[in-house]
Amino acid sequence: MKDKIHTIKNIDKLQKQIAIRKSRSEDLVLRSEDGTIPADAIKGEVISIVGKDVIVEAKINNVITEVHCVQTGTIISKSKYSNLIATGDIVYFIHSQNGLSKIIKVAERTTKFSRISPSNRNREQIIAANIDTLLIFVSTFEPVLNTRLIDRYLVAARLSNVVPIICINKIDLCSKSEIAKIMSTYKKLKIEIHYISALNGDGIDKLKKKIINKRTVVSGYSGTGKSTFMNKILGYKAQIVKDISSRTNKGTHTTSFSKQYKLSSKGWIIDTPGLREFGIWDVDKEEIGVLFPVFLDYYLQCKYTSCTHTHEPDCAVINAVLNGKIDAECYNSYLSIYDSLEN
Repeated sequence: MKDKIHTIKNIDKLQKQIAIRKSRSEDLVLRSEDGTIPADAIKGEVISIVGKDVIVEAKINNVITEVHCVQTGTIISKSKYSNLIATGDIVYFIHSQNGLSKIIKVAERTTKFSRISPSNRNREQIIAANIDTLLIFVSTFEPVLNTRLIDRYLVAARLSNVVPIICINKIDLCSKSEIAKIMSTYKKLKIEIHYISALNGDGIDKLKKKIINKRTVVSGYSGTGKSTFMNKILGYKAQIVKDISSRTNKGTHTTSFSKQYKLSSKGWIIDTPGLREFGIWDVDKEEIGVLFPVFLDYYLQCKYTSCTHTHEPDCAVINAVLNGKIDAECYNSYLSIYDSLEN
C-alpha cells in the first residue's frame, strides 16, 4: 500500500533531505528519520494528545509528573505514513520550567493499533502505540451488536501483533445465551470473550484480571458504553456519560481524544473516541484471506495459492461456507472487507 501513495516524484530522495508534513495539526512540524538527542533530554510516555498539545508522563527530579509538551520544529521519527505522535508513544523532550516543553524524538513503536484515516485514505491514523491488548468493545443493543466490526478489529489485531479480547456490554438487556450463539464462531477460534454490564458492574472484575500488567486499548462504536465501563474499571469518574441519540439511535462522542490511565491492579488502559467507521490500514486484497481469522483452517486447502475465496473453483473456504462449517454472515463480512480494499 505504501508504494501506492507516492504522489511526489522522487519522494524517497526528498524524504532524506526534508521531513514530510502529514496532517493539519502537524503543519508546522517537520519530521526527520535521523538526529542527535541532546544530553539533557528526558524520556517519557505520552498519556494523551489534544491537537498539538501532548501530555507526557516522566520522572523529573525522581518524581513522576505530567509534563505539558508541544510539537514544533523538527522531530526525529522513523514513522513516515502516519500521525507523528500517538498515545502510548515513548518520546524524548527538552523540559522547560517556565514555558512549554518541546518534544524532539518519538521512539520506534513495538506495536500499534491503527486504521485508515477517515479524512485521507492514503494516511494511517494510529489510535494507540506500544500496546499488548486490544479490547474490542461492543454492545448487545443501542447500538446493536456488530460482528462485522469485530471481524475488522480481529484482522487489525493480527496485523498489529496484539492480543484481541472481545467485550460485550449491556448483557443485562438481553439473554446471554442468545448472544453466546452469535459469538460461537469466535469462541471456536479461542478468542477470549467477556460478557459484562458496565451499568451494574457485572463481569468487570473478571475482565480486569485479564489485563493486569498489560497496556490495553479500548475501542468500539460510539454509544456502546465505553465511558461507563471506564468509570467502573478505574473506580472513579474519569469520563462523562451521555445518552444514546433518540434521533439516530447511535452514540455521541463522549471521549474526544485518546487518554491512558493507570489501573489500581497494575497495568494501563487507553480510552479512545468512539468510532463511526474502521478501515483497515496497510492490507491488500490478496492478503486479507490469510489474515481473516475464520479462514485459518481452510485457506491452505484451496486449489490455487492466490485464491481470493470469492469465485475460484475448488475453493476450500467457499466449500466450508456451503457445508455450514463457516458461518455465512462471517463470510459476508469477509466479502465486505474484500470489496472495500484496493487492488
